Amino acid sequence: MFGGTRGTGLKLIEKALAEGHEVTALARRPEVLSARFPGIRVIPGDAFSLETAETAVKGSEAVISTLGFARRSRETRIYSEGVLNIAKAMEEVGPRRLIVLAASQGIDPHPDFPWYASIMMKILLQPVFGFAYRDMAKMTDLLAPSDMDWTLVGVPLLTNGSRKDRYRSSIGKPLHHAFRIGRADVAEYLLSIIDDSGTFRKWTEVAW
Repeated sequence: MFGGTRGTGLKLIEKALAEGHEVTALARRPEVLSARFPGIRVIPGDAFSLETAETAVKGSEAVISTLGFARRSRETRIYSEGVLNIAKAMEEVGPRRLIVLAASQGIDPHPDFPWYASIMMKILLQPVFGFAYRDMAKMTDLLAPSDMDWTLVGVPLLTNGSRKDRYRSSIGKPLHHAFRIGRADVAEYLLSIIDDSGTFRKWTEVAW
């Protein structure tokens, strides 16, 4: 997996290990994961290196990316270059299943938003996070022609706390009244769709 040293990525590793999965993680700070999860395979590096990405994905059955941009960023290439580099590595060494965590209402540049979501995008999200949405849209366009079994998962505001074990999800259309979801429930959803062929080559959304 990619992006496991903070937030949703940490919850995902915890849940995956609890379910008995073997986990390989690529991290710029491998000591963070090695100290917290003794026994998992941790590879130093980042998603912008094709060589290290290939090492990380080789032998895996599925690859999950929870990569994101730093809060104070004003530009990012993590989706259009980082995630696409992961996809390129997968094409070279084998695994076909790729799940990518992104932002709801930012996966597809022209989804059928409800009116209030469109207004919120224009006056709040686009001015602040427009650079990230543009990079996600670029990623989507570049990933779409791939014949891999990819899924893009859009989430709204992420919260901490205990898992509620209940959430709503949609495939190919935005969720209405999708404002929040906990990271633990996102981790549950990401693992639940690994073998779900109904989500292959599609974007989904998940929220409380």
